[in-house]
Amino acid sequence: MQEWLEQEFSTCDLGDRRLNDRLKTIISRISQDPSRSLSSACRGFAEVVACRRFLDNEVVSQSQLLAPHREASLERIKQHPKVLFIQDTTELDFTTKKKLQGTGPLSSPHRRGFFTHNELVVSPERLPLGLWATSIQARLDQEHGKASQRKEKPIEQKETYRWLEGYRHGCDLAQLVPGTEVIVCADREADIYEVFAERENRLASDQPAASWLIRSKTNRCLEPFEESEEEPMAPPAKGTKKPPRPKIQQRLEQSPVLGSISFAVSAKEQFKKVKGGSRKKVHRSRRVATQEIRAIQVQLQAPPRQDRSLPAVKIWVVQAKEINPPAGEEPIDWILLTSLEATDFKQACAVIDLYLCRWEIEVFHRVLKTGCRVEELQLRTSPRIKLAILLYMIVAWRVLYVMHLGRQCPDLPCSVVFEHDEWQSTWVIIKGGSPPQSPPTLNEMIRMVAYFGGFLGRKRDGHPGPQTVWIGLSRVQDFALCWQLTAHLRAASG
Repeated sequence: MQEWLEQEFSTCDLGDRRLNDRLKTIISRISQDPSRSLSSACRGFAEVVACRRFLDNEVVSQSQLLAPHREASLERIKQHPKVLFIQDTTELDFTTKKKLQGTGPLSSPHRRGFFTHNELVVSPERLPLGLWATSIQARLDQEHGKASQRKEKPIEQKETYRWLEGYRHGCDLAQLVPGTEVIVCADREADIYEVFAERENRLASDQPAASWLIRSKTNRCLEPFEESEEEPMAPPAKGTKKPPRPKIQQRLEQSPVLGSISFAVSAKEQFKKVKGGSRKKVHRSRRVATQEIRAIQVQLQAPPRQDRSLPAVKIWVVQAKEINPPAGEEPIDWILLTSLEATDFKQACAVIDLYLCRWEIEVFHRVLKTGCRVEELQLRTSPRIKLAILLYMIVAWRVLYVMHLGRQCPDLPCSVVFEHDEWQSTWVIIKGGSPPQSPPTLNEMIRMVAYFGGFLGRKRDGHPGPQTVWIGLSRVQDFALCWQLTAHLRAASG
């Protein structure tokens, strides 16, 4: 049994010791080669049957499976003064799995599967500390394509409620770790006024409230007269039109430039939504982009709601807009809304750096889909496949954790992550001869592991990526098994 499993699931309690042991065995088999199916990962028909019985057991729930990982994650989180609580939604496409029950329409009614909303906690250095929560749901067929009707419903009955719920989960985490600043981070879909108001209501009632950092989707209206203005404008004369309310982008254009940043941009083909809901293919050229930085504090106008009244909220807005983009290409323009203070250039750049950590959840989803290949699972019932997906999520987190730990703590001995048989067998295959008495550094071991996944380690190759690491880890598990077998045969013959 792998040591990390014993540590990560030391508090596992499914009500039966046999279920606890079975859970560890299943994750151990999955982690040895995440790209294999559940059946091929198991060792023999008896394990396949035991695995399916475990996933069909009504006693086992998603919250119970995630609980020990959350407790281990909480201990890692406590070691950091600041963490990002990143939430995002991704599609899991099971269109070709015709026998799978319980799926729903995805972005297209011809594609079927699940939406999974995940909450990943990372450090500002991008070290993934753990998966805090996940929700795997299927959209109802009658709800697809009826966004205009859903607008009239209270937020608790909308799909977008998951973003408000995710922020509340971040506040729950903030209460558990009073010595750590928790910043809930999300992309444009989370640009929902109820999220902003939730923090204000919590602060007003003296409840724990996490900070938040969200990319802007809506050019929101501002209160016409703010405290920062010296004199309010005179009301319009009778019979004349009221002046249009100021908006965020208008106020940004009027604000001074605090400074500029430059960074390398790689070439990329991406899709952009256009009017009518269709998507247009857009090419982004390779270049060094220069962005001007602006930051302002504004007071948002509360949108009308039929079921409740919302308070006006003061927030900070940070913009990073590219100047002189290539001809025919739109400038790279980020507008970030946040409760974090951004009074000067240094604080504005710090906000941008924190938001860039959001990309780690995209990498997590890539490992889950491409490395763990969860969309290829051959399970027929919705409850069974949801539990299996959750187990693969923990394995996907582990891949990212090992990769980033090698980057941030390169001089640690690799024994903090790898077992004795793993690093010794890998060393012998790569270097030849006898393994050293003391383990190599973590950075050296990660590079050896990634070598088996296709990482060449040239001067300009940088650090190993998640794909080379997850492929290499599966090979290392095989080496360790052969190493153990060889040691056993030597002991038997000696």
